[in-house]
Amino acid sequence: MSTHLHPAPNIDDIPAEIGGRIRKWADLGSEFGIDGNRIATAVRTAGSPGRPAWVATMTTLGDETYARDRPMEASYWYFMARFPHVLSPAAARAYDRHVSAYLAAARDFEHPLEEVRIPFEDSTFPAYLRLPRHHSGNLAAVVMWGGMDVWKSDLEIHLQAEQLLRLGISVLQIDLPGTGESPVPMSPTAERVPLAAIDFLRNHPAINETRIAVWGLSFGGYLAVKLAALLPDLAGAVNNGGPVHHALTHERFHRLPQGARITLTRLLALDPSTAPATVADRVADLSLITLNLLPTHHHAPLLSINGELDDLIPIEDLYVISEQGIRQDRMIYGTDIHVAGRNWRHHHPLTAAWLAAKTNA
Repeated sequence: MSTHLHPAPNIDDIPAEIGGRIRKWADLGSEFGIDGNRIATAVRTAGSPGRPAWVATMTTLGDETYARDRPMEASYWYFMARFPHVLSPAAARAYDRHVSAYLAAARDFEHPLEEVRIPFEDSTFPAYLRLPRHHSGNLAAVVMWGGMDVWKSDLEIHLQAEQLLRLGISVLQIDLPGTGESPVPMSPTAERVPLAAIDFLRNHPAINETRIAVWGLSFGGYLAVKLAALLPDLAGAVNNGGPVHHALTHERFHRLPQGARITLTRLLALDPSTAPATVADRVADLSLITLNLLPTHHHAPLLSINGELDDLIPIEDLYVISEQGIRQDRMIYGTDIHVAGRNWRHHHPLTAAWLAAKTNA
C-alpha cells in the first residue's frame, strides 16, 4: 500500500457541497495509487452526486479499473458511483459491483476477511469479520460502522480497520441502519443492529467478551455514543463526528445541504416525496436527550473526534456530551471540518492506540 501523497487536487468549479470532500477523497485514494486530480476531474465532469451522469461516469471508471485487475481501486470508483446513497437502480448496480470488487480485493488482504451472517431477530444480516492473521485467541475486537454515505466496505472504514488489525485487534464491519445491507432503517431503536453484532462477537470462540469496543463514523458516531450510555461494560466507544442532540433539531435539519437532507430521508426509509417537516420530526426523535439517555454518569469509556468547523454536525454536539455528564476523551481539530476529515492520517493511528489501550490489546 502506497503512502505517497499526490499534489492537492484542483477543485475549481466543483460544486461547493462536495468540494470540501475532494481533498479527503483524493488523500484516501492516494493509498491505492489514485491521482487526486483524476478524482477531481471525474467529479467535475460528472456533476452532482446521485444524478444519472454522476453514476454513469463513476461506474465506467470502476469497470475500466476492474478490467485492469485492480479491484480495490475499482471498489473506490464504484463507491463514488453509489455515493451518497442508493438513489436509483443504476446506483444499486454500482453498489453491487462495489461489494464484489471489495471482496475480490479481500483475497489479497494480509489479515483475512470472512463474510459472516449476524443473527438478528427472525433473520440475519451480512458483516465482515477480520481476525489478525497470526493469533492465539483471547482477542480484542471492535465493531465498526460508517455513516449515511460511507459504508462498511468503503475505503475510510477499511483504512481504520487496517490500523486496528496491525495492533492485533479484530474488527467486525457492519452497515449503519438505513445503509448498505443493514436489515432496518435508522430509528430510535436502531441500536438493535450493533447490539446483535456485539452478541455475535461475545459468542465467538476467538474473542474475549470483556474486550469488545465500538467505532462509529459521522452519523454512525450517534450509535457509538448511544451504546456507551446503554452498555457501561463496553471496553470503549469511538464517536468520530456523530450527532447527539443539536444536529438533530428542526433548525439544523433545514440548514443542511440538499444532498444531506435527501440522504437522511433514505436513512430513515422514508419516501423521497415525504414533506421536509415530517423528516425533520423523525430526525428530532433521535436526540439522545429526548430519548432520556442523557444525562448519565454511568457509561463506557468514550473518545469523541471532530473538526471545530463542521458544518454538518456542529461542534456543540461534541461538547454537549460532556455537559450531560459523560467523561470523554476528545480530539478537536480547530481548523478542520466534518469528522476531522483533513486530519484522518493523524487521528486514525491515535484512535487505534486509544482502542488498544481500552481493550488491553
